[in-house]
Amino acid sequence: LKSTQLGSRIYSGLPAAGAELAGAMAKTAKGIAKDCEALSKILYVSKDRLEELTKRLKGAKAKGITANDVEQLMYPEDLDDDKLLVPVDISGAGDDFPTSHEDMTEKVGPKAAVEAIVAAAKLFETSKTKFKKDDRPIPMTVGEWLTTLAVDLGEGEEGAEEEELEGDEEEEPEEDEVEDTPAPAKKKQKTK
Repeated sequence: LKSTQLGSRIYSGLPAAGAELAGAMAKTAKGIAKDCEALSKILYVSKDRLEELTKRLKGAKAKGITANDVEQLMYPEDLDDDKLLVPVDISGAGDDFPTSHEDMTEKVGPKAAVEAIVAAAKLFETSKTKFKKDDRPIPMTVGEWLTTLAVDLGEGEEGAEEEELEGDEEEEPEEDEVEDTPAPAKKKQKTK
């Protein structure tokens, strides 16, 4: 099964497989946890692509890592719904280290961004013990990630719609702006 395409531009700037637009989020034993400070530097990346890029870093192909590789690692919307995303802890890269692929590649370049994500995967193996068992981020599928994004994007659109409607409300004219037009005549009720 192929994932429903939401379009990578819609959620560019989301935390890898899920965090800035949606806020910090992770799958836990309790379900999807959102907007928790402890999750602010937990990102989700494609397990298969992480393994492939880790191998590439060790070989001669490391110089060929591109911004597109980083994007596909962090925003794997083109993968089948059953492919796994794994949590990584980017906190070891520093407080100001970005969480979007665009900002990462702009700040440190594609190869260094992948190196940071590989290091983040290793860090998560030790930092995951800081979480209670039921609150610990666990792998999720691409399908679960896309569903979470779709729900979050839907909620964001509803909020934007409400704000737009509030802005569209007509203002009452000031007293000195009221036109001198007669009020419409009342309609007579029909009698049977």
